[in-house]
Amino acid sequence: MAASQITPDGKSTPGTGGFLREVKTEMKKVTWPTKRELIGYTVTVILSSLFAAFLIWAIDAILSVLFRLVMGVQ
Repeated sequence: MAASQITPDGKSTPGTGGFLREVKTEMKKVTWPTKRELIGYTVTVILSSLFAAFLIWAIDAILSVLFRLVMGVQ
């Protein structure tokens, strides 16, 4: 296993220490959401998940009824 890697700009970064420095540098470039945006995204994910769960439940219930009718099971 190689102890260092060559980055696109030609510099060598040694092992774990170089990796962690690069992670720190990249994390500074991240645009983090505001508290309000984060709450909005969270609500959207929860509501979408509930909608998907309801939709799957409804389709399952309908198919169960149709299957019982076709099979003649009460």
